[in-house]
Amino acid sequence: MAVCLIVAPDVDARERVARCLDPGFDVVHGATAAEGLTALTRERPDLVVVAVEDPDEGPGTAGWVAAVDAVRAAAPELAVLVVGGPGVGRDAEHRLADLALQRGARGFLRSGEGPRPFGPGGRRPATTALSRRELDVLLGMTEGLSNSEIATHLVLAEDTVKTHARRMFRKLGAGDRADAVARGFRQGILR
Repeated sequence: MAVCLIVAPDVDARERVARCLDPGFDVVHGATAAEGLTALTRERPDLVVVAVEDPDEGPGTAGWVAAVDAVRAAAPELAVLVVGGPGVGRDAEHRLADLALQRGARGFLRSGEGPRPFGPGGRRPATTALSRRELDVLLGMTEGLSNSEIATHLVLAEDTVKTHARRMFRKLGAGDRADAVARGFRQGILR
């Protein structure tokens, strides 16, 4: 069973983020930043998505930054994604994406859209954005997992993982797994 925890300041923000998630999650839980660690322990999620509530807050005062830091400290192996709020401008997106990656998030999603990770320094990767599942497969490859292990972790058939891998290789222009991981890092998709 795939479980996602959404950390956002209010119910509306959590619902906005939930609408953007892949329907592959069996269970989606929500929590505020203050409730995040308790929910992390209680729900044992496979993924934590942290919503940016105010893009103008500084890193020292932003609740979303504290939530990312708390999750990374409590469960460093757990994947954390940060999603921007509605109406966040391009400059703010780049700044937020850079800050999210610096704090240990695995990616930054634009609000209301599919995954569009930004690289260090706020640069977009020089490739077509990977789908959520292609990114999941690439992340599994970075951890040295086989296709079978990735399939088990994502609760997918191994052939489905192979299909996502082929599409991801084509988008990245990669010849094999090692090349895909290297290109993912060079293009700023991975950190």
